[in-house]
Amino acid sequence: MITRRSALAGLSAGLSAGFLAAAHPLGRPAAAQDVDIPDPEVGEPVVARRVPGELAERALALPALVPAGAVGGDVVFVEFFDYNCPYCRASAAHIAPLVARPGVGVLLANYPILTDASREAAAIALGVLALAGPEAYLPFHAALFASRGLVDGARALDVAQAQGLDPDALGRAAALPGIDPAIEDILQVGRVLGFDATPSTLVGPWAYEGYLTHARKERIVADLRA
Repeated sequence: MITRRSALAGLSAGLSAGFLAAAHPLGRPAAAQDVDIPDPEVGEPVVARRVPGELAERALALPALVPAGAVGGDVVFVEFFDYNCPYCRASAAHIAPLVARPGVGVLLANYPILTDASREAAAIALGVLALAGPEAYLPFHAALFASRGLVDGARALDVAQAQGLDPDALGRAAALPGIDPAIEDILQVGRVLGFDATPSTLVGPWAYEGYLTHARKERIVADLRA
């Protein structure tokens, strides 16, 4: 029988040995979820960069994106996030009000650039997606961001179990041979987009590196529809 310990051991063995955590302007992520950040709805100015259409299409076609709302609508946000990023936690609160708007969708891209622990959490998260689909993933996503302290594979597995998912089945799903390549695909596209920080967002032909307030996202919707 696959135990929680063996599932995590198998997951760690299956991740790419050459993965290196990238530098991040928020600093070391070991306690990132416990960092008190300034009022996230004040935010810092984030400049839009126009990206080639084929690159935007490549991002939208990534197979491991998690859909929320009208992902076939006229405005679709692709958010690259890391579970150890406090600003990503703040951004996660925007999903529900955004997708409540007609024709607006969000695609979540696991982009674990902060630490190896983030990579473990991303693998468990994509295991949730593979095992239970986006309907189960979105409550898991919110619950994992609501947890405190370092988010690693063990924390993600605990949160998934608290959400009612079987840890043995989840361990098998997270160790599927397609999970690690799916993460690599997202990392590669994010690097080509020039995303060195999280959260970063692609919407329409525009790339934004850094945290976008909910008000800014609402303006982006209005501008794209103008």
